[in-house]
Amino acid sequence: MSEQWMNPTSVTATNADSVVQAGFLRRWAALFLDQLILGVAFYAVFFVVILVTGLLNELVTAQSGKADDISPAIVAVYLGMFTLYYLMAGAYFSLMESSSHQATVGKMALGIKVVDAQGRRLTLAHAVGRWFAAALSYLTLYIGFLLAAFSPDKRALHDMVAGTQVVDQWAYTEHPERQSRKPGGCVIAFFVALVLMVGVFVLAILAAIAVPAYQDYRTRAQSAALWQPLDEVREAVNTYQQNNGACPTNTSEGFGTPESYAMPGVNRIVIGEFETGYCGISVWMPPVGGTTERQFLVEFDTSEHIWYCTNKAKLKKLPDWCH
Repeated sequence: MSEQWMNPTSVTATNADSVVQAGFLRRWAALFLDQLILGVAFYAVFFVVILVTGLLNELVTAQSGKADDISPAIVAVYLGMFTLYYLMAGAYFSLMESSSHQATVGKMALGIKVVDAQGRRLTLAHAVGRWFAAALSYLTLYIGFLLAAFSPDKRALHDMVAGTQVVDQWAYTEHPERQSRKPGGCVIAFFVALVLMVGVFVLAILAAIAVPAYQDYRTRAQSAALWQPLDEVREAVNTYQQNNGACPTNTSEGFGTPESYAMPGVNRIVIGEFETGYCGISVWMPPVGGTTERQFLVEFDTSEHIWYCTNKAKLKKLPDWCH
């Protein structure tokens, strides 16, 4: 490793015109990766802390019999975790950018690094100051970051304030000719992966909308196809009960064969007296979004002459005669 990587005050002379400044896309991709790394680390710690806090809360509650003994502590833990995130972020960016790598993991993956205005490695104090200056870019609703896409030297607002610049990893080294002015393979791979991730996310959303909508459509279509033949069976059951004083069954003489009252989209239909004083028509249909058959039960109260429906199948737009 060459000396300029180890000594913050030494740098190999390089013509300023030959320095490749890191473009906005490379910087944005690097920031995205860094935030992803920080997010994973933070939520891993957050999960453990919340788990331990919850267990302590249960322990204290069990011993004292009071559910609010540890509430102030829980609030303090939540506030402490938010403070911890900023401490983690500050330490991550400052230590990495002032290290011999002069870059965070995201920046290293994209082949860029942070240097001062003269191309030298940042001291730790300088890196900490740059991290605090980044708050200006956040407070300006990210416009400060966007300046890197339009400023001549491709510096963001916090770079201007802190006196830093983000350049190709080979700038200000013994091999400036290795700098790349074109998007590297990592940049292209990152954006391809990002597009694929967004595509999968969008497809997942569309599937989450389309699948229930399709199932609802199937249920409505099945309901519409069911009412007319069911109405005919209902009238036949009513007529049989009035003429014979009893409820018909699937095999009752003079009522018809099972084939004569078959219905579209129905596995089977069972007719009989399911409870005293009620003639019933039990319709069993194929499952929708599962493996269990769905039942639609229609029962005729022979004393009140009213039809009652038990809609376990969740059919849509029940007939007016259903009670």
